[in-house]
Amino acid sequence: MLRLTLDTCSVIDGAQAQAYGPQVDQLVDLARDDRVGLWTTEAFEVDQERASADKQQRNLAWLSDRSFIGRVPGPFRLGYSKLGGPDFLVDDDNIAAVDALLCEILLRERYQAANLQEDDAALMAKWRRKVTDVHHLTGHLMAGHDAFITSDHDDMLKKRADLRARTGIVIVSPAEAVQMAHGQAA
Repeated sequence: MLRLTLDTCSVIDGAQAQAYGPQVDQLVDLARDDRVGLWTTEAFEVDQERASADKQQRNLAWLSDRSFIGRVPGPFRLGYSKLGGPDFLVDDDNIAAVDALLCEILLRERYQAANLQEDDAALMAKWRRKVTDVHHLTGHLMAGHDAFITSDHDDMLKKRADLRARTGIVIVSPAEAVQMAHGQAA
């Protein structure tokens, strides 16, 4: 079975009838029929911190109505993960190395670990928002899923060739995920 991780923007596409909503609905139907597996990551919770109350409620209700969509943890990050939450310390050197590569690819130099200043609240708040994509992808990798689904053209889809070449992570749009799922079923 094809195992797919949904980015927060894919949940938004489905929950709020955005551009890729029909493709996300197709993936949900395939998951409901046990033809693919769908998961989100713990980074979804951090993404929801910035959503308006109405949009957050719609996103959470959408997921609640699709209880077969699972959730995977990511690596524990100080200043990001909840103490006692599902994220955990990574003792796999490969995962840690890929996480570092993801930071290098997705984060500007200002948000690299060596440049963070924990006493700079504004910088740390921006870092928390920026590192969420890294957290999504590392959680996806830790779960061993086949492809990460996103409609984020600015950060992930635009950089997917580099991400795949350097980390092995496959990033696809919802439309491409539907094609993959149908190809798997053939």
